[in-house]
Amino acid sequence: MRISGADLSGIYRRAHDIMRNVDGLQPQEAFDELLKYLLLKEKYEESDPDLFQFGIGPDLATAIRARFTEALAGSELAALNIWSDRRIRLSDEALVRLHGLFENVRLTEIDLDVRSAALKEFLTAEIRRGLGIYLTPDDVVRMIVEVVDAPMGARVYDPACGTGTFLIETIKKWNHAPNTYSVVWGTDVNPRMLLLAELNLGHTRGLTFHRKTADALKPSSANEAWPTEGQFDVILTNPPFGVLLDTSSHDLRPYKTCEKSNGRIISRQQSEVVFIERSLRLLRPGGALGIVLPRSVVTNEILADARLAIDSLGYVWAAVVLPPETFRAMGTQTTTVVLFFKRFGTADDRQAHIRIPIVTVTNVGFDYTGRPRLGNELPRVANDIKAAIRDGAAMGLCRVSQPVPLNATLSSLAGVVSGHNDKGDRTRGLRLADIVGVARTGKTPARSAYSDSGLFVVKVGNLTGSGINWLPRERNFVAGKEEAGRRSAAEKLMLRRGDILLTSSAHSPIYIAKKVDIVANIPSWIHGEASFVGELLLLRTLDSVDPFLLLAFLRSAKTMAAIQRMVRGQTAHLHPDDLLELAVPEHLLRPTIEQVKVVENIRTETRLNDELNEITHRQVEQLRVAFSESSEGTSRLGSSPAI
Repeated sequence: MRISGADLSGIYRRAHDIMRNVDGLQPQEAFDELLKYLLLKEKYEESDPDLFQFGIGPDLATAIRARFTEALAGSELAALNIWSDRRIRLSDEALVRLHGLFENVRLTEIDLDVRSAALKEFLTAEIRRGLGIYLTPDDVVRMIVEVVDAPMGARVYDPACGTGTFLIETIKKWNHAPNTYSVVWGTDVNPRMLLLAELNLGHTRGLTFHRKTADALKPSSANEAWPTEGQFDVILTNPPFGVLLDTSSHDLRPYKTCEKSNGRIISRQQSEVVFIERSLRLLRPGGALGIVLPRSVVTNEILADARLAIDSLGYVWAAVVLPPETFRAMGTQTTTVVLFFKRFGTADDRQAHIRIPIVTVTNVGFDYTGRPRLGNELPRVANDIKAAIRDGAAMGLCRVSQPVPLNATLSSLAGVVSGHNDKGDRTRGLRLADIVGVARTGKTPARSAYSDSGLFVVKVGNLTGSGINWLPRERNFVAGKEEAGRRSAAEKLMLRRGDILLTSSAHSPIYIAKKVDIVANIPSWIHGEASFVGELLLLRTLDSVDPFLLLAFLRSAKTMAAIQRMVRGQTAHLHPDDLLELAVPEHLLRPTIEQVKVVENIRTETRLNDELNEITHRQVEQLRVAFSESSEGTSRLGSSPAI
């Protein structure tokens, strides 16, 4: 029976409906029972097809249960780690009806990409959340596989393989067919994830899928055949993020990324950092690694020593910066980069320089809410990177960095990604530092310092992107001579007319520089003085520069994207020193006619915003007076007639 992806997805959905309607199973429970049946069916289709023809009748459910127990007896499947009781928990009715759906379906004759796609569609967001499953978007996987371009027969491994997506895409690229033979390797610490990989890859003709439930960060013992150092040609992976490894659960001594500069072992390290080192060590000299990482690996200052350790093992030969929405639909908002490494070979000149191809993707085919967007850039990335490497120059979406030493690529990458790795090179043209006299973040008061009156402190919520909202809200004032006095003494913490404020700290980079406003006027009803919090960054231009012209430049979409590339940290932070390296056009000093028109519009917008602030403030005061006095003291327009 020829089955399409849509057909198979429909069968999976009907199976879920049966288990829900007959046995009342929740989605995660139904998914587990479906996995049991599918793994049993694949096993017998492969080894003894006739053995799975149970016929019909009251003994059908009993026969299926017996086969399942038999299949798991002595099995090395990951299933044993989560189904230790070796039981199918469906009722007889649900099990018989489930079998009826699949009776004429030959899973092992369905292309693995069709099987994988159908199963992925069945994995709804609710099921994924319940099972802790995070999938890498297909277009991201394809892009990574295309960039690395592993040749047929290469030893390809994923140390955190999950459902096997990277391995499946590699096999598809090799045009795997039943008359060919391919071998891939995968491990995962989560047995249920490895079960999904087994279901996708474990029973494909002509394919050997070596797999085991294992923590890839724990070095192999001497009697293990794999994974061992220097064993693989290519590693493709999206490892877990945000897991702190400590000495109570892991031996960190073998890892250079867990050493301080003085050689002492640190007490804990981020798992993604150790994954890079472990992966490079598992590669043969010259082997390639494509890995999805949180941006913090590149930008966090606390990881400087770890980056130096990685630089001693291999070098970054390409990088792709992904927008925050990339993994939104998969249940995480972490801002990610994809780094492509090569392990050093003995003949490599580590002092040689490389121009790293960098792609900053702005469109991944859907927006922050998951709705489709035209213009997906991911399918173009691999070709542009290869062309840039071939020609040594920018190509399409791909720019190239200034030359950096091979043994310092990761350490240099924060500057390379943000476009300011050549600090001090004044041949690059005008920089923000050339036209700004002050660039600094504010200071957030202690919670106890806030009051209902005192010195006004501008917060993120007061910025609108079309003018500052000066209407007080909760915790907009600080009281006390000490707090206000410190701010007044620190001149750069007190706002002036012409100062520009922008968001510089947020839980996601998409909010950095999203709102940029100018201080055109500080209202008299807040006493004409104001300061600002630490989540905002102040820019004060030189007298020779029109701040409204700089404001117009900062509000442009292209500039905002450039600023967001400078963001550091797991949560997003924009540092003043980094922002000062922002390239600015020379015509900010000599504006064009079009720019003058924009500036005039912004001046009008700002004036209207200040007028609206005044009107709203007067209205608030009038309402307070009109409705807060007693009825006896309230003036009347006339006396009421007697009744």
